[in-house]
Amino acid sequence: MSTIKSSDEHLTLNADGSSKDIKFQANGVEKASISSAGAFTSTTIDATKLTGALPAISGAALTGVGVSGISSSADATAMTIDSSENVGIGVTPSAFHASYTGVNIGQTGTLFADTSGTDGLYIGSNAYYSTGNNYKYIVNGKACELKMDAGQSHFKFRTASSGTAGNAITWTDRLEITDDGRGLSQFTAHAWATWNGSGNTLTDSFNVSSINDNATGDDTLTFANAMNNNKVIMAACSGDVDDHVAFRSYSAFPPTTTTVRFGTQNNSGSYADREGTTLVFFGDS
Repeated sequence: MSTIKSSDEHLTLNADGSSKDIKFQANGVEKASISSAGAFTSTTIDATKLTGALPAISGAALTGVGVSGISSSADATAMTIDSSENVGIGVTPSAFHASYTGVNIGQTGTLFADTSGTDGLYIGSNAYYSTGNNYKYIVNGKACELKMDAGQSHFKFRTASSGTAGNAITWTDRLEITDDGRGLSQFTAHAWATWNGSGNTLTDSFNVSSINDNATGDDTLTFANAMNNNKVIMAACSGDVDDHVAFRSYSAFPPTTTTVRFGTQNNSGSYADREGTTLVFFGDS
């Protein structure tokens, strides 16, 4: 027999009998119930009225709270978000600088950017920008990084020799790709050009702003972007197999960071304007 009993301000509702539920209805429509096993169900719960701490809940027992297309079968902590909103996937996030937000992927992978959006995006291996205003190794070993600079719109590839976990990193820049398409490194050409010497007209060029005709077989080429020093390496050829190109009186007209003066000679050794002259320049960009 079901009973309702009041004792010392406690109200007891008892559904007597096996597998009997206590049901709550409004206008004859069930709104909630408590099963004989103690499970509470309701057509709706007003979360704004809930107070206090929720008890421990098994994620495996939850339904209706997932995101479509995402499931987890992890048997350990798969992702950690620290108080600075840095994320570690399969690992505790590194102590990134306060002006940066980062993601650690596995043991050594990093992806981070400054919170202002002006410094760019960094993709690193065994490296992160730390609270001490410097880069640090994550584990013992070498490090490398790709920097995508928002302020200068360029890519920069750099590497570091082997170091100790937690120690500061000293980078060596290996290659920079600028927003105008130049590749700056020890293994890329600083500039190149081909032109018609008799008409002193550039046929095609890269990082060359102009060519000036000083005299017959005597020209000066000007770079659009200067080199870091005047240690220029030149490879050249002219239109005829016996013609040649050389620096013009190197002692009198040494190359500068922005210009190179050169001469073209015919097979008899006389300076002459030649067709199809080509030049390639290497040096510190």
